Amino acid sequence: MFLTIAIHHPRPEYIEDFLAFMARTEIAVEGAPGLLEFRSWREAGGGRLVGLARWESQAAFQAAMPLIMSGTADRQEEWSERPDDLLMLTEP
Repeated sequence: MFLTIAIHHPRPEYIEDFLAFMARTEIAVEGAPGLLEFRSWREAGGGRLVGLARWESQAAFQAAMPLIMSGTADRQEEWSERPDDLLMLTEP
C-alpha cells in the first residue's frame, strides 16, 4: 500500500474555495486504477486542509498524476499562505 498526504495551508478567506477545488480533484481521480480511497479533511481547530489518498502501489499513484493535476489551473496562488507539504508513505 502507498499513502499520499497533501497538507494545504490556505489563507482563511479562501478556505471554501480551496475545499471546492479539493472536491473537484477527488471527482477527477475517482475510479483511477489502484485508488483505494481519496478524501479531504479539515484540521479540527486549525486552518490546514489535508488530502489523503490510499493507493495499491506507488506506480498506481504515479499513473494517476495526470488526473490529480488536471485541475491545477483552477487553483489560485493567492489561496495559500505557503507551499503545500506532500508526504508519500510506504509500509515498512
